[in-house]
Amino acid sequence: MTAASSISNLRGCEDVVPTEDGIARARARAVEAFEGAGLDGVALFSLELCIHEALVNALVHGVRKCGASQIRLSYEIESRCVRMVVEDDGAKGELRNGSRDDLQAGTGRGLWLIQAFSSRMWSEGSRVTIELDRNADPISNSNQISTKVNRGPGVVR
Repeated sequence: MTAASSISNLRGCEDVVPTEDGIARARARAVEAFEGAGLDGVALFSLELCIHEALVNALVHGVRKCGASQIRLSYEIESRCVRMVVEDDGAKGELRNGSRDDLQAGTGRGLWLIQAFSSRMWSEGSRVTIELDRNADPISNSNQISTKVNRGPGVVR
């Protein structure tokens, strides 16, 4: 990640239009703001991936499955980390943390990717909070996540 002293503080919040185009535009605006604040390279890639996955989850699970009408994205760069929050106003069911069993079952991949490319991720109801430490190598976080999947018979390994 870019040296901490060259990155300015940043705070933003927006209501996201709950459509595929809406989340694409919100993601692009956030990435543009992060670039303007001095983030680049692997950190920028990790942040964009995490924002994308969290917004897609809000659209699919909050809007389409639980009747949400609003998605909100907020983000903040502080001295030690970048924090992003994505939430929707759908049913307040607890989100899973993307366990290996979920990956094998074909669900939870978005949260799994967020865990792999962030320093920390937690969920509270329809809110997902993602943090990326400014001095961390985001790609190294993915080494903590198991990628081994048990495949059924007839699948080429």
